[in-house]
Amino acid sequence: MRSRRSFLRLAAAGAAGSLFTSSAVLAKKKPKAAAAPAPAPIKPRVLKPGDTVGLIAPASYTFDLWRLDAAAARVQALGLKPKFGKYVRGRRGFLSGTDDERLEDLHAMFADAGVAAVFALQGGYGTPRLLDRIDYDLIRRNPKILLGFSDITGLHLAIGREAGLVTFHGPNMLGSLPPRTFELLKKALFVAEPLGDVTNPEEADPLSAEFPLHTVTPGVARARMVGGNLTLVSATMGTPFEIETKDRILLIEDTGEAPYRIDRMLVQLKLGGKLQEAAGIVFGSCSDCTASRSSFELTLSLSEVLDELLAPLRKPVLAGLLFGHTKEKSIIPMGVEAELDAGAKRLTIVESATVPG
Repeated sequence: MRSRRSFLRLAAAGAAGSLFTSSAVLAKKKPKAAAAPAPAPIKPRVLKPGDTVGLIAPASYTFDLWRLDAAAARVQALGLKPKFGKYVRGRRGFLSGTDDERLEDLHAMFADAGVAAVFALQGGYGTPRLLDRIDYDLIRRNPKILLGFSDITGLHLAIGREAGLVTFHGPNMLGSLPPRTFELLKKALFVAEPLGDVTNPEEADPLSAEFPLHTVTPGVARARMVGGNLTLVSATMGTPFEIETKDRILLIEDTGEAPYRIDRMLVQLKLGGKLQEAAGIVFGSCSDCTASRSSFELTLSLSEVLDELLAPLRKPVLAGLLFGHTKEKSIIPMGVEAELDAGAKRLTIVESATVPG
């Protein structure tokens, strides 16, 4: 959006120019050409046992370096070989090394022909500092599975937009990898087929659900998926890497945010037209997103915020799907087509996210 000052300058210039503009010139003006359709996404190669995986830390530093052994063990349990980035043990304040170092690790893994995929060690904060310096042509020429969540949303959004690469919203390797998530990840990495239904874990007591799904607004939408962590999605607004939601299914989740802060970020997306443009919305399970003792924080619950802001959009909205900041998490390939049936509380990935090796 133009600033008030630039708008006034343009208006003044336009008024002066109009004195010398004839009706004949105006008649020759051509209408703007229709925008070209978005190109088909670039899909990475499916993995095979024994492939090498690059482990990078593009965001926060690893406080306990012994945990890197556990990250390597998780990769090996998947039947893959870990290769740590040169600077994963680095630290620059709250970052895992300088911007140059973290960027170098990202580029090195995509450029290395011996590396088949790139997994993030953890999120935290730091990827937004890299976005305007990433070599997107390099990534486009060397498509590989990119896996991670939380602050890694910055990479999902920018790489999806600038390189067209399908990326995977899923576990970071310094986090837990429980058996169900482990099996879902194996399917996503090793099978070049649509992943099908994205579901929450089976309930031990259906009448006292631990992982309830809620239909905010019923309806069906079929579109490509985009999104990730709400805080990072919000942080792209007004930048060249601003999330594109038009005719997309928007998936968002977060953790540790009071309802008023969730409200603030959703309102920002609404004011930017992002919620209205989406074909449908999936709001994930928001862990530890409860109000504190402050009176203005207690005014609305998270469910009330979602009902007030999302229900009036009159499009399919589903809440409660486990992905992101939860122990059990689904693997969501961003950029492929899915069908959301909010009334049936179902999200189905209908397009393969990888190509055969």
